[in-house]
Amino acid sequence: MNIKEQFKQIEKLYHFTSFDTALKIIESNRLRFGRLSNTNDIHEVAKNMFVDTNGQPIDKFPSDVLNALYDEVYKYRQISLTIDDKENDKYGFDLHQMWGLYADKGEGVCLVFDKKEIEKSWDWAKIQNGPVCYDKSQELESFVVSRSHNPEAVLDDVRSRLPDIFFHKRKEWEHEQEYRLLKRCPNPTKEEYLCIYQALKFVILTSKLRNVDEVRYFKAIDTIKEKVKKAGAIHVLVYGNGLFDYALCTEDGAEELWNSNDGYNVLILDDNCKLAI
Repeated sequence: MNIKEQFKQIEKLYHFTSFDTALKIIESNRLRFGRLSNTNDIHEVAKNMFVDTNGQPIDKFPSDVLNALYDEVYKYRQISLTIDDKENDKYGFDLHQMWGLYADKGEGVCLVFDKKEIEKSWDWAKIQNGPVCYDKSQELESFVVSRSHNPEAVLDDVRSRLPDIFFHKRKEWEHEQEYRLLKRCPNPTKEEYLCIYQALKFVILTSKLRNVDEVRYFKAIDTIKEKVKKAGAIHVLVYGNGLFDYALCTEDGAEELWNSNDGYNVLILDDNCKLAI
């Protein structure tokens, strides 16, 4: 099976990150669960937007219930991954905003995992997982969590509402095509990790760095290749752009895995189109 067939065959989960962080992930063979306070979505750190089942606003809650709610919600941490949007033919590696926001403005890395392999790495009883749903703004104003004004009931209330609390975001974030892994971490000072074992299959860099500094570009390729050599059968790919298309190729350019002309985002020149050369 050639590299293109391997890439096409697996169901993929992507993770955009900086170059240095990618090296640490490859070397340690694990992903870290991040705290809500470290996300760039302000709503993620505002999970204190609660009302009870009778519609009582938050300022009517007893302080002990509020404290229990805050404490329980902030025990949860997540790993944010990206998935392919098959319905709209928007592939996870071909999202320019993700490269810009999370992969050091295109000079970072996109790690590609085999979803079936990464699923073998987690305890299904402890990790919730699934795609994030993107709602209209008015549908995400608050979460109905507390069934009573009893702080002892908060833990069960939050657990029963996990999809509403942690797997819904405003529609403006839909460009992330997020697939989330969620874990309850009772110890606030202990870091929590997910071992990825044999799940990492591809490492994607962009051609941007080559346009800026060829020496650094080829050094980055060599560094990644050295790291993945120790980790097993992992292929290094390059995502780049030509004049009218985008392509995903092996790092030596010998094999093209994908081209935007084969899917969406095709530039069509009509008779009235002028190019400034």
